[in-house]
Amino acid sequence: MRFLPFLIVAVWSSIQLSAQQPARLPENSAAEKFFNPADLMLFGAFYYPEQWDTSQWERDLKNMGKLGFDFTHFAEFAWAFLEPEEGKFDFIWLDHAVDLADKAGLKVIMCTPSECPPAWIGEKYPEIYLVGEDGRRKEHGIRAYASITNPVYRKFVRRITEELARHYGGDPRIMGWQLDNEPLAMPDYSPSARVAFQRWLKEKYSSIDQLNEAWVGSFWSTKYFNFEQILIPNQGLNNEDKLSPHALLDFKRFTADATADFLDEQAAIIRPYKRADQWITTNYTNATANSDPRRTRQLDFPCFTMYLVSGHNHLGGLNFRIGNPYKLYEANDYFRPISGVTGVMELQPGQVNWASVSPMIQPGAIHMWILQAFAGGSSFVCTYRYRSPIKHSEMYHDGIVGLDGMTLSQGGEEFVQAIEEIKTLRKVADVGAPMPDKLSGRRTAFLWSHDVQWDLDIQPQTDLWDTWDNRNRYSSIVKSTGAPMDFIGEGADFSEYPFLIAPAYQLIDEKLVEKWTDYVENGGHLILTCRSGQKDKDGHFFEAAMAAPISALIGADHEFQDMLLADLEGLVKTENGAYPWKCWAEILTPYAGTETWATYDDQFYRGKSAVVHRRMGKGSVTFIGVNTMDGQMEREMVRKVYNQAGVSIGDLPAGVFVEWRDGLYVGVNYSGDPVVLPIPEQGKIILGENPLQPAQVMIWKE
Repeated sequence: MRFLPFLIVAVWSSIQLSAQQPARLPENSAAEKFFNPADLMLFGAFYYPEQWDTSQWERDLKNMGKLGFDFTHFAEFAWAFLEPEEGKFDFIWLDHAVDLADKAGLKVIMCTPSECPPAWIGEKYPEIYLVGEDGRRKEHGIRAYASITNPVYRKFVRRITEELARHYGGDPRIMGWQLDNEPLAMPDYSPSARVAFQRWLKEKYSSIDQLNEAWVGSFWSTKYFNFEQILIPNQGLNNEDKLSPHALLDFKRFTADATADFLDEQAAIIRPYKRADQWITTNYTNATANSDPRRTRQLDFPCFTMYLVSGHNHLGGLNFRIGNPYKLYEANDYFRPISGVTGVMELQPGQVNWASVSPMIQPGAIHMWILQAFAGGSSFVCTYRYRSPIKHSEMYHDGIVGLDGMTLSQGGEEFVQAIEEIKTLRKVADVGAPMPDKLSGRRTAFLWSHDVQWDLDIQPQTDLWDTWDNRNRYSSIVKSTGAPMDFIGEGADFSEYPFLIAPAYQLIDEKLVEKWTDYVENGGHLILTCRSGQKDKDGHFFEAAMAAPISALIGADHEFQDMLLADLEGLVKTENGAYPWKCWAEILTPYAGTETWATYDDQFYRGKSAVVHRRMGKGSVTFIGVNTMDGQMEREMVRKVYNQAGVSIGDLPAGVFVEWRDGLYVGVNYSGDPVVLPIPEQGKIILGENPLQPAQVMIWKE
């Protein structure tokens, strides 16, 4: 097909920029531009007209409006209905649905249907499907299996996107656009992905010699002589020996860049057609393991999906019914700082069909999640979905209404409750109020990089290492102090935050170390942890002592690191007690003037430093070199940093969180026990009760 080479060039023309310089989203993407701050938060629900009899559409949308929802959500999986034959488009049915939504008082989020290409595309062009690491090509019949690097697929995506934009871009009933659905950045081993990967590498490295240096082609004769020889590194080929971790890291970066480019291309198509008050977003999963929202350049803001009860019990007791305590606050604090606005595009309304086990959700929990989303800065909460399916693969997935299409589910009742309560909060909130001094004084940045996460996952070095568990550990410790927290990237202004924590920040360069140093000398308090500073940006060790580039900063040398067997435990001791560890320990030799806050209490290095602290300029640096079994030692050390800095902090138990927004304090309880929250005498409870019961929320003003 003669157009293929051109299409590949067109698709990948912007990728190198993303690879080199992940950036913030457009600076003009302020919350006030698209959302009225006085509304606090809007509510929506997914609806699939194509899945229901036409005679039910008006009833369903009318009822949705009566319940108090502000908007609905159309078309993300409807490509086969929008383009039933190649080049023949049908918007009549969707126009009718938009008309009915408008009559019901609902705005519409319009979606691009790129995740579900129709059968006729795959039949005529089977090369559009993704290929797994086992070499098998995916097939029609399920979603999210197209190869986003395939030029034929991209041609059809561009066309359907432009047809939708041309048809609905000027429609005032459309409030915004969602691109694709939960972009996962799935690894693709197809021929088109290989060609695109080769092109990405050529743009990044310019010469094959530079690539061989980065990938260390001198090992096992793995060097390449031209870019066309390069294969996609496939971990399915691993045995006792492993593939180059540097090649694997680049493939992760490429896949994330490809996803960002795929989204940016759709956004760029829509933008000339859309009204100024229509926004463009996508609905990332809450924890984006492979995609990187910071790499996109054309979205107005990112949002996320959120499912908290799916067969896990993080805190014991009732927590398996109340939800994962880390997911929602981490998503709020990660997505909100990217552009200043975010929202929950999918919030679990009840039991789901896809979990390992799907228990009934604790009464009150969904209501609690909604108000926690508000407290964390979300401008809207949309639930997946309005109606519970009665057929196909999502049977057993709850909705706002049950199988009869009319009766409110437990989740539906709790959504309606929250909708009414937000109306009350609009009357008492101090919209735009400055953050209280007691909170701004403990404001904390959490430095997070997907490149670092990928590199840790590629070379964990112990089966006990879990990058996400480590993130949860330190983020929950920060939240236990009541500190406002933002996940930030290296390009952010560190000086905006009195405290900065960078757990296991493995990939560094001279520029970052200098930035950390300047931050501390000018009064910031930096916390680094084990595995930090060990590699350069290519994932190579430095030709020096381990972590040598940060030794002067932390005031200590890294002697060696230890890991224990799964059935063994070591001990680390602080002034307040001893704590077991087994996953990772770094043995440190402090310099003169560096304090030791914790030492190892057994093994052949008993008495050696595990945690060191150094005052530097107007600030301080703390290095926590050990990963304990329950995180209590890390909690003690982090709290000590705040205390040494003279900052007053809270002491919230596990699973209890307090946020502040628009003059309102919001407390939520994921634990199985009642908790008394410390409210000053002049404080006024607006919603809920103290003690705060499990799966409940309390809102107050001080």
